[in-house]
Amino acid sequence: MAKPTRYTKEMIDEYLNKGLWLKESIADLWDQNARLIPQKEALVDSKSRLTWLQVKEFSDRIALGFLKRGYKKDDVIHVILPNCNDSFVVRLACEKAGILALTSLMTLREAELEYVITTFEVKGIVLPWQFRRFDYYQAVTDMRSKLPSLKDIFVSGDKVPPGTHSIEEMKREPETKEFPVALLAKTRYTSTEVVTVGLTSGTTGRQKTAEHMPANRIATGTAYQRAVKLTGDDIVLNGINAVAGRGGAFCYSQPEIGAKTICVEIWNAEEALKLLQREKATILFTAPAQLAMMVNLPNFSNYDTSSLRCVVCSTSPLDQALIIEAEKKLGVSILNGYGSFDGGGVSGTTVDDDVKTRHTTMGKPYAGVELKVVDDNGNAVPAGQEGELVYRGPLTTAGYYRDMERTLEAWGTLGNEGWFHSGDIVKLDKDGNIVMSGRKKDVIIRGGQNIYPIEIEELLVTHPKVDKAAVVAMPDPIMGEKTCAYVVLKGQEKLTFDEMKSFLQGKKIAPYKIPERLDYIDEIPMQNFKILKKALREDVAKKLKAEGKI
Repeated sequence: MAKPTRYTKEMIDEYLNKGLWLKESIADLWDQNARLIPQKEALVDSKSRLTWLQVKEFSDRIALGFLKRGYKKDDVIHVILPNCNDSFVVRLACEKAGILALTSLMTLREAELEYVITTFEVKGIVLPWQFRRFDYYQAVTDMRSKLPSLKDIFVSGDKVPPGTHSIEEMKREPETKEFPVALLAKTRYTSTEVVTVGLTSGTTGRQKTAEHMPANRIATGTAYQRAVKLTGDDIVLNGINAVAGRGGAFCYSQPEIGAKTICVEIWNAEEALKLLQREKATILFTAPAQLAMMVNLPNFSNYDTSSLRCVVCSTSPLDQALIIEAEKKLGVSILNGYGSFDGGGVSGTTVDDDVKTRHTTMGKPYAGVELKVVDDNGNAVPAGQEGELVYRGPLTTAGYYRDMERTLEAWGTLGNEGWFHSGDIVKLDKDGNIVMSGRKKDVIIRGGQNIYPIEIEELLVTHPKVDKAAVVAMPDPIMGEKTCAYVVLKGQEKLTFDEMKSFLQGKKIAPYKIPERLDYIDEIPMQNFKILKKALREDVAKKLKAEGKI
């Protein structure tokens, strides 16, 4: 049984008895819609349009296909797929077969893939052959000798390489006497078992996997849907990969209302506007960077966005100026929210909130969520005073998979006494809304993706020309933040930006982690053996302003 790391039986019983959690699993809810509205469209991407019944039939057959190939309870399959119909169907299949789906975004490269597959003893991997000019199949094949646990490569798409399993063919494999659909009633996970371990970045470059159960994901989805007053007539255009962020909980974890989801596999602002217009989407899910790209298009007014009734942003803080501009151009409310994939959902603004609340806060906590604002000693601070946000409740995650040390580091203790330490500095306004002030953690959020500077710093100092390095966030009008590397060079050495970029690319790390600016410095500013990163952030911001870039 995939038992949650930090949830006790008492906590589970309490949330179920109070109605904060459902006994039904995510797969149960999808199957329910297959019975109630079988011919209604559920998922749309660039390649296919699937009804609720088709989603059930395809996920059943893939689940049985996993079982036929020898997969057992709690085996791990790494699902690395873009925001597409197969991503939903494969994760449902894993849940039905009792297989842990280890999910990640498409930004992983060889270094991260090798670490994940070996560390978590991945038995199978589901991937596209190629995506955005990167050959995932070739990357895994080249390192196959270093992946002793990996048994199978499953490929999504019309064409698959030799020696792999086709997801398309598995969708059509008939049930057999030995593996009937009825078998899935015995193998499927319950609502309070861990069904997904979602990959997040680690502060030292070591990947973390947050445990998610159907119960807490459904509760999160319910909270988000109440915020926008979702109905079965809504059409959700989701620009965020549905394995993470609000789009994941909203579109995947709480579908019993029967709203349709349009999946955007590769974000392009103009193509997204065309899709919104064609499908008559009523709700748009984006990251702030995506929203900025959309509303800043010179020909934005050429597209009909009148079907929209609200926009929900996620993955990184939303700038007030962007909210004002987007609301003016789109004519609908822009909703903001707070939470993390590691810790779970916390709060959000709603379609009923006034302008000031929407523009300046992260909203009030969702039902059942408890929170405190604390000082460095863990003591609660008075309302209106800044401190670190800590929280707990039915929307929170179950800890870190196979990582008790990190679970205790984040939560303090197991069970109901644990509080998730967000690392974010906030205050509460007079109405109880969360107002963001900054971050306690050394993390850069580039377009919604976390970059931990220490990982890049440790690589940079291995360059033969580099003596010391410090990596900091620099402001960017579209991505929110980008990465700047400060380096102290050895002796009279010279290092160009292209040399640095090529060196880091050679380390096979995800491209989004590579700094987009290189500055030279005689000495890294330090105090008490700690890098004064605030001074460096201020320095690069001043330079960008002088250069007319911000």
